[in-house]
Amino acid sequence: MFSRACRLLLVVCCFLVPWASAQSPLPGEIPGILLASAPTFPTPAMLLAVLPDSVRLKMLAAVARGDIASAISMWQIATNRDTVPPALTALQSAFSLANRVAGPCARVAKDIYQGFKSLGGNPQYLRISSTEGKYLSWQNRTLMSNNNIHFVVMHEDKLYDAFTGPAGLPRAEYLKNVVMMGKPIVEQVTEEVFAP
Repeated sequence: MFSRACRLLLVVCCFLVPWASAQSPLPGEIPGILLASAPTFPTPAMLLAVLPDSVRLKMLAAVARGDIASAISMWQIATNRDTVPPALTALQSAFSLANRVAGPCARVAKDIYQGFKSLGGNPQYLRISSTEGKYLSWQNRTLMSNNNIHFVVMHEDKLYDAFTGPAGLPRAEYLKNVVMMGKPIVEQVTEEVFAP
């Protein structure tokens, strides 16, 4: 049934398996050299952190002027990867037309803030409300807020949210587009945003 060579191989294996398992280290005793040689794959955040400053500054400038596609291309060329880091993906989705409604401003502001921050920018949150009234609208056409609170990101000399799109708007121009119930707008720099 079994050939003589197969039986011999089976006997050798029966003796070698217990001996080999007795010789192998316990999980806590794995030599450091083996652990050090295990491959590690950098995350997009790690790669963003180690990009040369010149590349990060160019990416930040591209994002600040609203050219997220160029920032993504720079990332892919610098890292030799086809992936897109989550910060740039979040920026892309933050400026979606679907976010130009009342409600998602806190999430959108957080995504925009993290995008600028991950590239070395110094963004700030700006809380916009009016002294009276319940509604804020964009150009008197689209409802921005039904609770008198709207969050936007301030980076350098521009404000960014879903209504401005990725290019942002200078502060004075942005505020001209915000319409409330005939009362003055109140601006306040804040450390964080919250879902109203």
